[in-house]
Amino acid sequence: MAVEVSLSRRPLGLGRVLLYLVLGLLGVVWLSPFVIVVITAFRSEADFFNYGVFSIPHSFEWRNLLDAWEIGNFQVYYRNSLIVSFLKVPLGILIASLAAYPLAKMRFPLDNSIFLLFLIGLAVPIHVTLLPVFILIRHLGLSNTLWSLFPPYIAFGLPLQIFVMRGFFKMIPTELLEAARLDGATELRNFWLIMMPLAKPALATLFIIDFVSTWNELLIALVLLNSESVRTVPLGLLNFQGQYSSQITDLNAGILLSILPIIVVFLAFQRYLVAGLTGGALKE
Repeated sequence: MAVEVSLSRRPLGLGRVLLYLVLGLLGVVWLSPFVIVVITAFRSEADFFNYGVFSIPHSFEWRNLLDAWEIGNFQVYYRNSLIVSFLKVPLGILIASLAAYPLAKMRFPLDNSIFLLFLIGLAVPIHVTLLPVFILIRHLGLSNTLWSLFPPYIAFGLPLQIFVMRGFFKMIPTELLEAARLDGATELRNFWLIMMPLAKPALATLFIIDFVSTWNELLIALVLLNSESVRTVPLGLLNFQGQYSSQITDLNAGILLSILPIIVVFLAFQRYLVAGLTGGALKE
């Protein structure tokens, strides 16, 4: 005889309903600028000025993206930003992982003090370091080159990266490393073959965070880069806005071009994002 068990869902309380309403409202507020940018990027100028920014589009201009790409010189800005992002991000994560491994799995004098020293970097505002960074880059002979961005970008990214990677490495059982050492594995081999494969969620999380931060960075690039040929996407978009501020649809098309790579990277690695944060830094 089959016994039917009915599970009744607990009714939502007033507090939970209000919470969902507030979260939904916040979601609408946060998504509204993005939706407006996307819609405006594909509208004609006449449609935008005749019906307003909040109206339903009556015509679409798919050529706006191509016009912004050609007029705004985005092919140069994309090339520069892709070079900087896809070289700096993996390099920075590798350096942070190499630093986090001994801090998490080895014991040596002042190990906690060294870790705290790295954490202090999270509290240092970028603005107060601009002049020293500019002087250092000039003395290194890297002024007005893409290579000038690598030292400050890597340095400012290391504190957070080390914090996340150390927290994730500490969760990996030490017995795995000890068993490998008994089999004659070196520390470098343990790092590459045990720690790094197990840390994929944390690595993917850091890749998303660091890629977005590097791609969107404006202040340091504004100080160190002058020539049109070495401008990154944020600098190029700032210049495009200054020259074509009256062409609203093309300007929004340029904004959409600037955020497309971020969306692609996020969609590619989003399934690792929550696992990496909860498995690493949040359980530190």
